[in-house]
Amino acid sequence: MIDHWSRTITDARGRTWHFLDTAVENPRLTLLCVHGNPTWSFLWRGLLAAAPSDIRVIAVDQLQMGWSERIPGIRRLATRIDDLVDLTDALDLRGPVVTVAHDWGGPISLGWVLHQRAH
Repeated sequence: MIDHWSRTITDARGRTWHFLDTAVENPRLTLLCVHGNPTWSFLWRGLLAAAPSDIRVIAVDQLQMGWSERIPGIRRLATRIDDLVDLTDALDLRGPVVTVAHDWGGPISLGWVLHQRAH
């Protein structure tokens, strides 16, 4: 069951995101799960359930997919990387983060990593 991990947040641009979050306080590590298709909650639910108690798992529901906000325009790779930056800024994500990716989530999460390293 994933219902108790379901969250929403509004980023600085006013867009509403849906995501799954184990909400561990002061985690030793955060796993940031980025999918490449709309099956995100099913893809990551086993990982969320199996995560150790000191590891936070966040599974992102990208804009225009799943339950996140539908916004106009095409979401190309660079836009999706910027979107992920906006979401993690809204979450105030800190500490060690490892990305876990599927399909298009790979390039998106790698772009996010490169952005984080540059800032």
